[in-house]
Amino acid sequence: MNIDWPVFVSNKSQYINITEVSKKILLPNKNYIFLRRFSSKDDKSRLIAAPYLRNTNRTELIGVENKLNYIHKPNGELQENEAVGISALLNSEIFDTYFRTFNGNVSATEIRLMSFPPIKTIRELGDYLITNNDYSQDTINQTVGL
Repeated sequence: MNIDWPVFVSNKSQYINITEVSKKILLPNKNYIFLRRFSSKDDKSRLIAAPYLRNTNRTELIGVENKLNYIHKPNGELQENEAVGISALLNSEIFDTYFRTFNGNVSATEIRLMSFPPIKTIRELGDYLITNNDYSQDTINQTVGL
């Protein structure tokens, strides 16, 4: 439920200069859910998601590594509680178990095919987590219904 950046690794750049060429691969700075595409067999969960909130950075555009999928609202922007709620659902044990039943790889197609609760429920989950400032795995699982 969190994003660590920048992570300094020798010989690996952390920033992108905004140029006419680079603008083509950058995203508008909006609220997103970032989802790791690949997880190792050692990871407890196949689904590893985190909300990215636009107020994190004061920039017009952001770069996203190609090892991440992202969820966004076409022709709009996810509300903060929606980004947090969807991230929590994806990180819950029940969603991970469901996902593992059908597939081990995280791709846009698999995410599109997943069933989600009504948006009102997602917002309520996000509001609860934000209000309590508790994004722990136990809290997510209890709140989602395990």
